[in-house]
Amino acid sequence: MVVGPNGHGKTNLIEALLYGEVFRSFRGAADREMVRFGEDGFRIDVECGRTVAAGYDARTRQKRVTVDGVEQPRIADAIGIVRGVVLSPRDVELVAGEPRERRRYLDVLLALTVHGYVHALGRYRRALLHRSRAAGPDVDAFEQVLAEAGATIWTARQTWAQRWSASYAVCCEAMGEAGASAMDFAPRTGNGAGGHLGESALREALERTRAADRTTGRTSVGPHRDELRLVREDRLLRHYGSAGQQRTAAIALRLVEAEAMAESGAPTLLCLDDAFAVLVERRVRRLGELIAAKAKAGWQIVAAVPKDSDLPDVVGALPRWSIDSGRITA
Repeated sequence: MVVGPNGHGKTNLIEALLYGEVFRSFRGAADREMVRFGEDGFRIDVECGRTVAAGYDARTRQKRVTVDGVEQPRIADAIGIVRGVVLSPRDVELVAGEPRERRRYLDVLLALTVHGYVHALGRYRRALLHRSRAAGPDVDAFEQVLAEAGATIWTARQTWAQRWSASYAVCCEAMGEAGASAMDFAPRTGNGAGGHLGESALREALERTRAADRTTGRTSVGPHRDELRLVREDRLLRHYGSAGQQRTAAIALRLVEAEAMAESGAPTLLCLDDAFAVLVERRVRRLGELIAAKAKAGWQIVAAVPKDSDLPDVVGALPRWSIDSGRITA
């Protein structure tokens, strides 16, 4: 447990712990925004069975990543060695925000747990950019890449959602949420929200929408339009959920994320960034019980709170550290 006043570096500590996961801030900050005032860059070393180091030079805006002292020619090759999940009040945007928030959630998680996902996602994004600018026979070539890579993305997303939808519902119930909670994957195929998923289906959809897309300058079908639907009593939480229900769903998503990483064989680091701050007493107690159970199961817990009393007693006695102006002491 790390205790300290707001603005003294608790979130920065968690940010540093997990920067080596996908080599960017978990809260979406740009690398240059993470550099300490007056400094020219930063370097972060993480020991997790292997040594992962990342350095950023603010003058050149260059990033360098090494694994066990060996520089990685592609940063993507080092993704997934460090793994962890953060529970934070800002997670409510996962549920209340636009579909792109949930797509990013899926992309980060699947990049860490599904072999080849990062490569497919990179190919898809590059081809998507080129298709909107291409003409003539070049369009066919880029659509073929979109279909191949997009089918891989679709398969991974659908498989994950089917595997973890029941766990999501269990987490919502464990948090005290009444009513039936559900999660499902809704791909954008051009034939409504569903339809057959595969390379041929996406290729046909791209051909069918090509003329209209040329007019708008955007690609209207494909994984970049997908949605991870979160519902309660068959109503979208994004539109009809209360603030408390949306926060419960966000916590469930994060806990499922951590469970998925644990199932893939990775040591599980669960970080609580003032996670209890905006919850009502009933949900604080329920979340505390869930965290305590995970700690007993061997999960590593790092809790950052403004004061000791913010952490429920049920979580147990964690080693205590203090943080003041960025300096940590036992």
